[in-house]
Amino acid sequence: MLKRTRAVALVLALAVLSACLGSKAMRVVYTIEPGAAFKNYVIFLVVNDRRAFQSLVGPAAQDRGLFPELRADRFDLKIRIPDGSEVTMTNLPVAAAVREAVGRRLTSRNLIVTAQRPAAQLTVEIDIRSFDLDMAEGDLLATVSLSAKIYRDASAVTTSDVHVISNRLKLLGGMGGDRILSEALTQAVNDLDFSAVNSY
Repeated sequence: MLKRTRAVALVLALAVLSACLGSKAMRVVYTIEPGAAFKNYVIFLVVNDRRAFQSLVGPAAQDRGLFPELRADRFDLKIRIPDGSEVTMTNLPVAAAVREAVGRRLTSRNLIVTAQRPAAQLTVEIDIRSFDLDMAEGDLLATVSLSAKIYRDASAVTTSDVHVISNRLKLLGGMGGDRILSEALTQAVNDLDFSAVNSY
């Protein structure tokens, strides 16, 4: 009887431990690429989540039970700024994380980002087309697809489209997902072309 009680207690303890470990948020790192300053405009930044697949974990990874920490479609975000400083935000949904990453990049290039449309001189609108972590043929696969529009009014729009697939690590028990998702986010945001700001 004592052995059975201990066995049940051990199973319960392992289940609790597994739940605790599974709930730990993934930390994704975005590194801002240094660049020349833009004209000092006030920018109204809009981010639209237009993903057809509304989950951070792709179907193949879900089938294998990978990345339970991403099932709530949220993660922690660390941003590395060119001056050497860092800022960390926790439990962000995808759209908020992309907004923080793009906003910090714009700010690092001499632009002022505002949430108040009447105060802005230009609008930067970001569409998230895909943002997920999956697996294909035993490899981890991070996909981030973003598009950007820059305009003073909706009749004159400049666009920038970026589709990034980061596929650099072999599958090892689900480890390494944070690294390739960080690489994909960093490349996608840094590859967005905002140079049209200088033409206004």
